[in-house]
Amino acid sequence: MLEKLDRFINNEQRSDISDYTPDHVLRVLDRFGNPHRTLTTIHVAGTNGKGSVAHMIQAIFNCAGYAAGLYTSPHLLEVNERISIGSRHIPEAVLEQYADDIIGNDWPSHAPRATYFDILTVIAFRYFADSHVDVAIIETGLGGRLDSTNVISPLCSVITDISMDHAHVLGPTVEAIAAEKAGIIKKDTPVITSNTVPSIASILQERADSMHAPLYRIGRDFKAEHVTEQGSGFRYDYLPVTIPLPSVPGIVIHHPLDRQVANSALAVTAVLSMTGAFPLLAAESVRTGLANLKIPGRFEILSEHPAILFDPAHNVAAFSEMIKLVGKKYPDRDITLVLSLMKDKDIEGILSVPAGRPGLSLVYYILDDDRCFRPSGTPFAPMFTSIIENDESALRRQLDGMASGRSLFFFTGSFRLYRTALGYAAGYARRQGAGE
Repeated sequence: MLEKLDRFINNEQRSDISDYTPDHVLRVLDRFGNPHRTLTTIHVAGTNGKGSVAHMIQAIFNCAGYAAGLYTSPHLLEVNERISIGSRHIPEAVLEQYADDIIGNDWPSHAPRATYFDILTVIAFRYFADSHVDVAIIETGLGGRLDSTNVISPLCSVITDISMDHAHVLGPTVEAIAAEKAGIIKKDTPVITSNTVPSIASILQERADSMHAPLYRIGRDFKAEHVTEQGSGFRYDYLPVTIPLPSVPGIVIHHPLDRQVANSALAVTAVLSMTGAFPLLAAESVRTGLANLKIPGRFEILSEHPAILFDPAHNVAAFSEMIKLVGKKYPDRDITLVLSLMKDKDIEGILSVPAGRPGLSLVYYILDDDRCFRPSGTPFAPMFTSIIENDESALRRQLDGMASGRSLFFFTGSFRLYRTALGYAAGYARRQGAGE
């Protein structure tokens, strides 16, 4: 879909922060009457959890009866997944129409350094404005301060957990990255965060103070209390501490990662802070919206026999959490990681997590993408049982040969691995049904 977008580089391909600016998207938006200025928005940034929080906020608004747009990235299968209203993605034909209109034949004269993400951002703003959504939840692509989404004036901003990622663009330390993420904080606009590490929290607080923006931090200004595991997820009570918001007891989320409790508390705080503008928002829409939400591609179980799971954990913090979670949930399984990583990731840091763990096998799959890291000929190569280059038949034979009643295959490291994981899960079920 949309091959015309392929001539624009991805944000990740930029070499440094000086090349990363919203000016390119502003020039294009101006050509179309600045549709982003007509939208009521919520802005979400962070390293881990921002996509989940954005989906949670949309789910609550949808449950309350509002038309809620969502712009998020990356996609799992098709690019139109990034732009949705309610539960419906932007139709392919509509996406094509907007892209043709925006790009045209004289594109270089408009914004010669614009990226793939810039174009999609313009499409999202135009689509939401033309559809007259009640609210648009906008997830940053990379960073914050210079992100192409950072042209909006939101009702509130949310900053999820910050850790090392995209260091070549955002900076070499977590503090430098935090300063970039803090760039979404706007004057007099509430900001809600889960960051409690002192060095990060102080950077966010300093930025908020300079913008006269109230900052609400989990554990200090609101809490998730009485957290208990329940089925495939958690139950907890939402409790405001310093902010005049209602408490919401009995929130249930269907995700086994305990960090999603904090993420959902961010979403609840954001939503409840806007009840003045959206009077239909209430405790019941919070509970129902979150209880019914399932986010594809986030610790998703693709098969039970054998157990096949997918999560795109692509930085050290997320990867460590996922490895711990898999071990906790499946203590008696023979776990095989099917791993793909992009070159811009902290390869050494990520691969240090499973190194030396007993009973853990690693299979590396090289995706058909020039940005994919290739471990062959590197010091990491001996870690892997097999290294397979863009050959799903070879991957199938490798995993089928390892499969047993105790097997668990965990596909991870990149969103781009999702299609491969789905294909293997469907193929295995088909082969078993046919007695192969």
